[in-house]
Amino acid sequence: MNEELESLLVSGREIDKKLVHEILSPFLRIDKETCDIRPLSSWSDLRAKTRILLYLIARKAMVALGLPLAEERASATEIMQKTGMRKGTVNPALRSLLEDDRLLEQSEDRKYHVPNYAIERVRAIIGEEQVNQART
Repeated sequence: MNEELESLLVSGREIDKKLVHEILSPFLRIDKETCDIRPLSSWSDLRAKTRILLYLIARKAMVALGLPLAEERASATEIMQKTGMRKGTVNPALRSLLEDDRLLEQSEDRKYHVPNYAIERVRAIIGEEQVNQART
């Protein structure tokens, strides 16, 4: 009986690596020396909110891979610099992802990350966006 309940336990720190690969692989690659993201052509068709989610999940993947990245969390400034998006685009998108969509969490030092429990929802959102793009 106890074994059945124990099968429900998971570690909140572990990520589903297969799921993360599935989400990221159509849109970007990760430079293993610099930890920069290398967008693929499909990146340019994405909305700002989706690009932010992908960037933050890529940081999560970098940490899981043991790449020389301090943490998976990133500030708004870093997100702007690393994705090439403008402040007037990034800040409202971050606010919406945090407050409206509840796909991000923010630390006391004002850095953002995608919690592991939200990764499945991110995949669904990206899938919907791809379907909508195919229709247009």
